[in-house]
Amino acid sequence: MKKVFASLFVLSFLLIGCSESEDPEDIAKITYEWEKAKFDRDYELQQEFIYEKGSYEAYKGDEKINSNLEYQDIRFEIYYDEEVESYYVFADFDNPNGENTVEDNVVLRKKNDEWKVDTSKSLDVNREEIQQKFDQTSCIHCE
Repeated sequence: MKKVFASLFVLSFLLIGCSESEDPEDIAKITYEWEKAKFDRDYELQQEFIYEKGSYEAYKGDEKINSNLEYQDIRFEIYYDEEVESYYVFADFDNPNGENTVEDNVVLRKKNDEWKVDTSKSLDVNREEIQQKFDQTSCIHCE
């Protein structure tokens, strides 16, 4: 009987663990890598991060640059939507290639056990709606 309860305990622990969302730091790092690839104009690397290959064609054929964009330069506001199993990440930073401030909205969806950027859904994000609808999962580099 003790073995049955122990097995049920372990099974329930595993099920709870599997339903938990990702570490927000990991989500922020994926978002950073995506932003870095964009601002470095690295088309090939961009394609590795997107949910649907070819859905983001910016900088195709352009020469790569080093934008010097650093992880710590980006403010990541992270929200999770359990219903559609997606992360909404608001990435705000000073444009390393210009004089403006970047306020990027990034939607991450799971594909083959990896989080990928859904470029089409990212275009439709309304920050105010997301902030009102979901609890913030994390805010990294927010001060």
